[in-house]
Amino acid sequence: MNKRERVFSLLAGKKPDHTPVGFWLHFPPAAQHGDESVRMHMQFMRETDTDILKIMNENLLHAQGVTIFSTADLGKFRGFSRQDAIYRDQMQIIRALADQAKGDYPILATVHGLIASAFHETGFAGKYTSCGYCLPIFCRERPEQMKRVFQTIACSLMELVDCSLEAGADGIFYAALGGERHYFTDAEYEEFVLPYEKQVYDYIKERTPFNVLHICKSNIDLSRYVSLKPAIVNWGIYPNQVSLTQGAELFPDSIVLGGFPDRQGVLVDGEKQDIAAHTRAILQEMNGRPFIVGSDCTLPTDISTSRIRWVVETVRQADEQ
Repeated sequence: MNKRERVFSLLAGKKPDHTPVGFWLHFPPAAQHGDESVRMHMQFMRETDTDILKIMNENLLHAQGVTIFSTADLGKFRGFSRQDAIYRDQMQIIRALADQAKGDYPILATVHGLIASAFHETGFAGKYTSCGYCLPIFCRERPEQMKRVFQTIACSLMELVDCSLEAGADGIFYAALGGERHYFTDAEYEEFVLPYEKQVYDYIKERTPFNVLHICKSNIDLSRYVSLKPAIVNWGIYPNQVSLTQGAELFPDSIVLGGFPDRQGVLVDGEKQDIAAHTRAILQEMNGRPFIVGSDCTLPTDISTSRIRWVVETVRQADEQ
């Protein structure tokens, strides 16, 4: 099997020749757009020998110069489409990578989810952990206006899904925020977030069986996402203290992706033998369940790709035993 066949075999409910492996990271700023982004994606795949070509998306939904500080600024939220440069740039990257992959890799395009995209529009990208509370406050103060904002963003995301698949992606990696218990209450999540999140995710599933729900951040109530029924699900098992098997019970019809911490821990700090031991342990934990080896979230930009390749080599050795 080539890598694409391996992943799509798992999606079809069959047993592939090897357990797939998928890791990703943000490339340096100089390699986030254009030809250099394409080169770095392909170099990463060659050096790691991983199975999923996940295309990063640094083209955030944000109009240059716009900041949204308070409810007085809510009119600055806007829709985006293929007419915007950020969509065209992302499509160009996907097309170039699809051409170079030549059907050998399954291509996964990143779409930042409803809450992530809403926060990007505020102009404070990168500060969600400290400033994300603004979105639930906006919803409490201007509920009907924020529902219209979220509907507009949902439409923008559905068009981005179409653009990504049209440009050559096989599937969509949907990076979701909003499940944090300390931001939206359960009732607020049900009212303001889930209807629009589900609208977008159902749209994704109608268009491709290759869909990954990435549930980002800590203090997450994973049960908020169960109704999305993703083909593949990934969450922070370490910051949320929800193990692979516990998550698999919450999402019984989904393939689980994960097993390694991302920014610290064994893959970042461990010796080769430690990484191999951890790989064998998670394979044993998920034995008999559909599984893709990966991490909680993006790895450090400067991690040595040899560390990731050690995981791939251990997986293949274990599968051959």
